Amino acid sequence: MRITPKQLAQTLYDLTVGRSKPEIEKSVSAFARYIYRNRKLKLADRIAKQFATIYNQKKGIVEAQITTRKKLNEAELKKAKQYVQGKYGAKEVVLKNIADENVKGGFVLRVGDEVTDGSLRGRLGELRKILT
Repeated sequence: MRITPKQLAQTLYDLTVGRSKPEIEKSVSAFARYIYRNRKLKLADRIAKQFATIYNQKKGIVEAQITTRKKLNEAELKKAKQYVQGKYGAKEVVLKNIADENVKGGFVLRVGDEVTDGSLRGRLGELRKILT
């Protein structure tokens, strides 16, 4: 049977949840030796990403990315975080703001695989579809 990065990440999470810092360090060290000995080191990046996903899911943390023409100010970031928090029922939102000159107006919000296109280009595209 083949072990997937997701299964390995879940195992690592189970080994560390609710443990003290020294216990976590010992468990992570043993886990690293295991993936090295079993020639799974090439999966380390995917295991880490899966671990972050599992950890965030268990802790109610949602990671989001908002792309706008210019960086948002604190008040706008707070509104965006509140929107994501309400929509996804998150306890905490980690929001990354990216400035992109190609976004002429509005925003593009990405949460996981879901994209909310509130950009001017996206809205005009929707309008074009309706009119044709």
